Amino acid sequence: MRSRNPAPWYDAPVIRAYLALAALVLCAGCGAAKNVVERGFSGPERTVASVMAIDGYLDTRLDDGKAAVRTFLPANPTCREVAKLGATVHFKTAGPYGTLYRGEQSCAAAGIGSLAWWRSKLPRPNTSSPVPSAMASYRTVYEGELVVFLRGDFPLTGLLGFTAMGDGIAVVPNSALCRRPIDRGSSTIEYFYGGRNVLTLSSSDGRCEIEALLRPLTESDVGA
Repeated sequence: MRSRNPAPWYDAPVIRAYLALAALVLCAGCGAAKNVVERGFSGPERTVASVMAIDGYLDTRLDDGKAAVRTFLPANPTCREVAKLGATVHFKTAGPYGTLYRGEQSCAAAGIGSLAWWRSKLPRPNTSSPVPSAMASYRTVYEGELVVFLRGDFPLTGLLGFTAMGDGIAVVPNSALCRRPIDRGSSTIEYFYGGRNVLTLSSSDGRCEIEALLRPLTESDVGA
């Protein structure tokens, strides 16, 4: 396993993210997509079914008895306390990617997993392209046995309400299918409005599924 220190990152103001998304949508010939949090996803109590620390994040799965939702939290003391294995929590609309609540404590998510679930919260935009595509460029900042973190520019992710488009992290499987896109440092990214795939990186070997999208962590995340 190897980890590299990422370049400095800052949170862009929300207005800049929306302007960037608007420009992207116009270029792709699509209608503007709404941010997922506008639609809401507050629901019944959920159980922390699994939690795994990965390179400063908590890869967390929440189960409501019918389906599981995957989210990524900063691995700071507060979030570790909120997302204890087996704990009963609420996942509500607060912050760009939702917030986990347990009693009086809360933890704002640092990214989104379960991309098909997030896509289901959005209206399908009007577009002439059935599968929009663009060029993504990135570098490996973490590689583990199961997943690889790729940090860089991932166009089209704004269609899922992901705001860190210019400097984000895509989580992909550490698999033979994904090896070529990982090693090349650039690939065609495709967005699918329906079906099993949501976001993929393409190569001559096939499509590498993007499992999650994360914003890079800041010093405030670590000490929260």
